[in-house]
Amino acid sequence: MRRGLAVCVALGCWALSLWLALTWVRPGTAWGAEFSSDSAIPLLMARAPHVDLFAAYYWGQDRFGAWPFLLARYFGGRDWSAEGLQALLIVVTWTAAFPLARLARTGVVAVGLCLCVPLLVGLPREVRAHLLDISQPYGWQFAVMAWSWLGMRGVLEARTSRGAWGWGLAATAFCGLAFWISVSSLPSLVALLGVECLRARARGLAGWRRFAGAAVPLVVAGVFERQLRRLYHRFAGRTQGHEFRTTVSVDWGHLLENTRQVLSLMGAGPVPLGGALLVLLGAGAAWWPRHGRRGLAAWAELSGAAWLALGGGLASLAQLPLLVAVSHVRLNAYSPRYLALAHALALLGVAALVLGWLASRISERVLRAAGALATVALAGAVLRWPGPPEAREVHAQARDAAEALGRVAPGTLLMGGYWDVYRLAGLQPLSAQAKPLPIPEDYQRTPFHIRAMKAARELSWIQRLEAGAEPDEVPLEQELHDVAFRRDPEPYLRSPGYAFWRYVRESPPPAGEASPTR
Repeated sequence: MRRGLAVCVALGCWALSLWLALTWVRPGTAWGAEFSSDSAIPLLMARAPHVDLFAAYYWGQDRFGAWPFLLARYFGGRDWSAEGLQALLIVVTWTAAFPLARLARTGVVAVGLCLCVPLLVGLPREVRAHLLDISQPYGWQFAVMAWSWLGMRGVLEARTSRGAWGWGLAATAFCGLAFWISVSSLPSLVALLGVECLRARARGLAGWRRFAGAAVPLVVAGVFERQLRRLYHRFAGRTQGHEFRTTVSVDWGHLLENTRQVLSLMGAGPVPLGGALLVLLGAGAAWWPRHGRRGLAAWAELSGAAWLALGGGLASLAQLPLLVAVSHVRLNAYSPRYLALAHALALLGVAALVLGWLASRISERVLRAAGALATVALAGAVLRWPGPPEAREVHAQARDAAEALGRVAPGTLLMGGYWDVYRLAGLQPLSAQAKPLPIPEDYQRTPFHIRAMKAARELSWIQRLEAGAEPDEVPLEQELHDVAFRRDPEPYLRSPGYAFWRYVRESPPPAGEASPTR
């Protein structure tokens, strides 16, 4: 009876927090991430009429695996909206609570994690803004890493060969997804494997075969991702004329500066990453002098919550050398998003530590009452805030302009700045979605539209306007990808914040080529 009540409380807290997140964390709102052109790319990928190997990664880069968008398209069709894809990301991220609760083992800690995992993902702005942003891999990555962790423990704890094979296949699948979404999963998964091997050894597991078997999923996943990336580069080079290969190198000349910048980022925010890691390090420093000398016997006495805290802390720390050593972080101005995964893992460790402390010092009756109170509070929040928040003015203007463009010129070839064309195309309904293509000087996420542009008789040009301003003159003539176009005297559509111009080709397109129209 008590176990059934605990399960109900856990599932109730989880479901209510999920409902609040689905309602409030929406693109373009105060609680959601900004909907930018980067956010629109996953949406355009899920809507793509054709899928080939170029869709294995986020269009135009090999650092962000695209399996979430491929699965969304396969199971949910092509008619996705920004809110729908955001909801899918939230649901997948929320499922991380289940493997983590299973890893905790202790009933009270497991119940608490069903509430704490959504809270640590959805409340701190410095985590929510990146983990729940569809333009970033971190939410998907956090979830599949949690399932991978459970799979690796399952391999080490399996009592039969058949069970070990089953857990091994599951761990391989999730590790493969974790590596595919981002190779930055590697150091954290290696740290988690080390924690699980130490735990198994302390609990009496001997012999090298089972330990080697637990490492196999990481090896297979790494080989799979490497081969997939190689095929992607070959295909992109052959079909798009560019491999879109990310140059990753050790930033030897800037290691001290990188360390200073990363440490500075770790201290930012109301719930700083550095503070969470200091709490975990302090707990370890307090435990070691009293118990460390007893060797494996002391490790064997650790609770499930303690192992979870150790794994979360080490997995978080494993991310930091990567951020310091790789030049890519510096070249992208030390964006706080690179610390998002480490931040979530560190907060997970602190949450497990606190829940384990509460479970050992407070009566089960009080904890059950606290769980019931949390459920009631979440239910009250659901009733109090039943509707989504208002969209930011900038997002509302972009949405209105995108819808107006879809009514006037459905399916138009849309050109302009990078931060405009993809954003507006992603905010349009699928039936009227424009073909977005940035100017030649900007980064090309959709190089396959260049061929359509070279065959087009006309195209639409987007111009962003300052508040209350009239359209400024845009070039009367432009040469875009070696094709000359001339604009009409006046924009054919105006919407608050935007103006749209018609450009007509000065020479006829090549004979026999398709000619997309406005």
